[in-house]
Amino acid sequence: MKVLVVDDERTIRETLKEILEEEGYRVFTEEVGSRVLQRVKEVSPDLIILDLFLPGTSGMEVLENLNREGITQKIPVIIVSGHGTVETAVKAMKLKAFDFIEKPIKYEKLLSVLEEAIERKSENSARNCNYSDLPLRQAKEAFEKDYILSVLKKFNGDLKKCAAFMEIDISNLYRKLNKYGIKADGVA
Repeated sequence: MKVLVVDDERTIRETLKEILEEEGYRVFTEEVGSRVLQRVKEVSPDLIILDLFLPGTSGMEVLENLNREGITQKIPVIIVSGHGTVETAVKAMKLKAFDFIEKPIKYEKLLSVLEEAIERKSENSARNCNYSDLPLRQAKEAFEKDYILSVLKKFNGDLKKCAAFMEIDISNLYRKLNKYGIKADGVA
């Protein structure tokens, strides 16, 4: 997973980079708001952490540009700010920011929000799979596999709950898991 960290404070960029790399993320940084859109195109991050107060082009202006370009639909943006107000947070959320975290950053909170954002992104991409590019039989199978994986995840691999939710008997669920090469823990 690639993360773009945008903050004008070098120590914050470096600290976030170090922490996120320890967690297994590939981290790219930017300190100037006017260069963020270009960096997003170069790096294709899976997630953006964006400070609101940047020199020149503010973080809010960057968020507005990302939203206008449709990027916030595809890439979760987590806003961080040491000077945020309720109004600022509301405005950011209206511009489709995924979340708003106040500085000083509590790293457990940040990591939790990152995981949630990535999980939501993967659910959305599964939902937005373009099944219309496939012949009907393949589209049905691709959808059914995605559906089963998401239900398994929803119920933490509890097959009885999954079968009940899907309104099928457990033996039918086992047959489908075998058909698609899915393990009971939801790994394909």
